[in-house]
Amino acid sequence: HEIRNPLAGIKINTQILLRKKDLPEMERRLLVSSQEGIEKIQKIVDDMLHFAKPRPSCFEEEDINHVVEQSLAVLQVKLKKANIASVFEKGEGLPQLRIDGHQIQQVLINLMLNAIQAMEKGGTLTIRTFLENGNGVGVEVKDTGIGIPVAHIKKIFDPFFTTKSEGTGLGLSISLKILQNHGATIDVASEEGKGSAFTIHFPAI
Repeated sequence: HEIRNPLAGIKINTQILLRKKDLPEMERRLLVSSQEGIEKIQKIVDDMLHFAKPRPSCFEEEDINHVVEQSLAVLQVKLKKANIASVFEKGEGLPQLRIDGHQIQQVLINLMLNAIQAMEKGGTLTIRTFLENGNGVGVEVKDTGIGIPVAHIKKIFDPFFTTKSEGTGLGLSISLKILQNHGATIDVASEEGKGSAFTIHFPAI
């Protein structure tokens, strides 16, 4: 709260100032830049809090296709700005999963954000849901980005590991902890210059 509350206050103030109709263009750009900086700090704080003290899971029966659709909806503006086409290959007749929908959405959004960052020149983000191992469900998040170097594959789920200039390197580590708490697993296949595919495997209820 010592960090979050002041940040929230600053963000609200910048939003109020941005509503002024006669705001000079230079000042508008500075305020937009400040707002983006605040959002980055908030993301870092949230990641640190999630890692240090994860929120207890609230398990309910959920339709995984609906969770995927909600996750994609959150990122539509970012996808459009990045010139990335999104494709959802929806598995039919999938069983309900006993999951925390909000936490799984957090995992999917994190994987999709990583995919967006890997496609700096645009590309295609493909999400696929499918039945596996009798009554289990798989979710694949695939991009056509730069791929992951072989030397980094085994490290990407380690806390604080990152090759980016920004961020905490906690996104995939938090995602892994959430999935483990759901009894799910995740694996990755990647080829440099061609893209990556992360596949989540949910057990049957």
